[in-house]
Amino acid sequence: MAPDPSPRRRVAGARMAGALVVACVVALGVWWARRAAAERALGAALSDYAAAPLAEAGDPVDDALADLGADVFQRRCSACHGVNGEEKLGPDLAGVTRRRGLTWIRSMILRPDSMTAVDPVASALKARYGVQMMVTGELTPAHVRAVVEFLRRADGA
Repeated sequence: MAPDPSPRRRVAGARMAGALVVACVVALGVWWARRAAAERALGAALSDYAAAPLAEAGDPVDDALADLGADVFQRRCSACHGVNGEEKLGPDLAGVTRRRGLTWIRSMILRPDSMTAVDPVASALKARYGVQMMVTGELTPAHVRAVVEFLRRADGA
């Protein structure tokens, strides 16, 4: 059996452990502050689109809004959905703007629980994937408009 470390070594080990905890807390705080700043910047950029109507089929894609939508999609949707033919927890959304109307897509994003209760396609998706779509964080109509624009661009609209 190895002898107990000296009291000096125990103190040094405790200090190192304490320093590691402090470093982790500081790193987490920095990450959280950067994330919050990025969310505020995204919200400010989307504020210009707060009153913008949903695009109509055939409208040209607003690339600036689609870029913002890509950011929203990455932050809020990509854990469960892909746009490249890869299914995750939920369906892949490649081609969704060609299969579904833009109003349907918006409604599914904003009110998935209501949609699965009344819409047979939404209900079938819930049954197939076994989960109710959950939006991470609050999405405003401008967020949804940006995601729809991103999906339109991804589909070549």
